[in-house]
Amino acid sequence: MPAKKMKVQKMPLNVSIIGVTGYTGLELVRVLLTHPDVHIKYLTSRQHEDSTIGDIHPHLQGYGGLRITNTDPQTVAQDSDVVFLALPHKTAQDVVADIYGLTRIIDLSADYRLDDTATYKQYYGLNHHHPELLAKAIYGAPEFHRDAIKNADLVANPGCFALLAQLMLYPFQNTISRADIFAITGSSGAGKSASDGTHHPVRNHNIKSYNINKHRHIPEIIRTAGLKADALNFVPSSGPFTRGIFMQAFITPAKPAPYNSDTFYQGEPFIRMVDTVALANVIGSNFCDLSYSAGHGEQIIVQGALDNLVKGAAGCAVQNMNIMFGLQEETGLKNLSPVYP
Repeated sequence: MPAKKMKVQKMPLNVSIIGVTGYTGLELVRVLLTHPDVHIKYLTSRQHEDSTIGDIHPHLQGYGGLRITNTDPQTVAQDSDVVFLALPHKTAQDVVADIYGLTRIIDLSADYRLDDTATYKQYYGLNHHHPELLAKAIYGAPEFHRDAIKNADLVANPGCFALLAQLMLYPFQNTISRADIFAITGSSGAGKSASDGTHHPVRNHNIKSYNINKHRHIPEIIRTAGLKADALNFVPSSGPFTRGIFMQAFITPAKPAPYNSDTFYQGEPFIRMVDTVALANVIGSNFCDLSYSAGHGEQIIVQGALDNLVKGAAGCAVQNMNIMFGLQEETGLKNLSPVYP
């Protein structure tokens, strides 16, 4: 029997974004505009139909051909090689179900990250409407699931806190007795809608913790690290800056073992092993900077930083797209050098 021929994907890819006007949708536009193998087909929003992207967001003026429509998701899917969903949690799950099988999907919400309906209800307060699709979704952490992502029809992009914590803990997967994590994130992580907690006069001079050991990204973290929930202390905090996450983890191994951090993530295009992690060194880029050092006793101290809107969201999603379509993984992403100072 002759070998099955692989389908050759024509370039450029027709790429669409459903829910374009939130922060992650806008960041997807910024990344895709410089991607050499992409044609942006649809940008959709219910609130801003028949506007240009520059009308709504003046920083994107000059890209006048990019119009926002309210085209129905099935039409978008049928005319696209891949669709990014930048919709709120709980909203995306029904749209995914409507277009599954019509195109390849990368969902930036949390609706398909977990494969357990009980855990989803516990952390998101809602029954999952389409549990049959949870088993079909591939968790989109490229550094761990690259082979599965290649053939995926539905990729669930990781949460920003979750991805950074997983990258920090993964080299010690299934060998951790406990981990204590403190993380501080910028205001863009709270999304576009204003609230008392994200209001600039309050946040500009403030640091506070929230959802201690209750954060929605915990199930993602413990699954990859091979931890039970009671072996993790996770303290997310909000900081007085716009972009980025700075995280520190204190790992107690189950038993003493030597490690060589120089071998961690060798060959990974967006993971940089550094002596000193600084948030300003990654902002605007798809890089994640990591540092490992010995603590007292057998403890290991890990520090990490990434841009929550790029590597923590849109950049990771485009990285997944590149893998899905057999493109060089860095395409359209390495040109996003960090913005410094």
